[in-house]
Amino acid sequence: MSKESKMVTCKHCGAEIAASAKTCPQCGGKNKKPIYKRPWFIAVIAIIILGAIGGSLGGETADKPGKTDAPVSQSENINTTQPESETPEITYTAYAVSELMDDLNGNALKAAEKYKDQYVELTGRLNVIDSSGMYISIVSTQDEFAILGVQCYIKSEDQKTAVMDMAVGDTLVVKGKITDVGEILGYSLDIDSVEKAAN
Repeated sequence: MSKESKMVTCKHCGAEIAASAKTCPQCGGKNKKPIYKRPWFIAVIAIIILGAIGGSLGGETADKPGKTDAPVSQSENINTTQPESETPEITYTAYAVSELMDDLNGNALKAAEKYKDQYVELTGRLNVIDSSGMYISIVSTQDEFAILGVQCYIKSEDQKTAVMDMAVGDTLVVKGKITDVGEILGYSLDIDSVEKAAN
């Protein structure tokens, strides 16, 4: 019986030959194992199956933390509404707009490296109030004829309301993040707060 199990039929001539024979002694045809019986094919299939199982398990575990994290994220939201936890996170560096403009005129590349993505508190003269309420522009208080300065984008209704009570020529204190620096357009800033400077 063990002999029979070691015998296979030649694909070319149909004669019975040993399974280990590389060629058929009758016709000389090659005795190849079917592709699904080759070790490399079995290894590839095993890897694919393991990958599929791992992927489905990974998807389930990714879902589970999302479910268990839901209460945690709610408590995080509660914590972030407390002003105490937000205040220490952002530190504003105080500058006069004239300092930023001097740096920009001296070396725009260096100014971009220094100020971009920095949280700042700027003191400057209100030069432009956009009629659509999207932005204001502040310039140096030391240059009466300054045109180029910091374009400050209004981000909330409270800020828009505050700007409604201001006039071109007022000295302002604007806090926010500088988002762009350019030698032609000057600085861009997203406003966090805006108010008239104390006299």
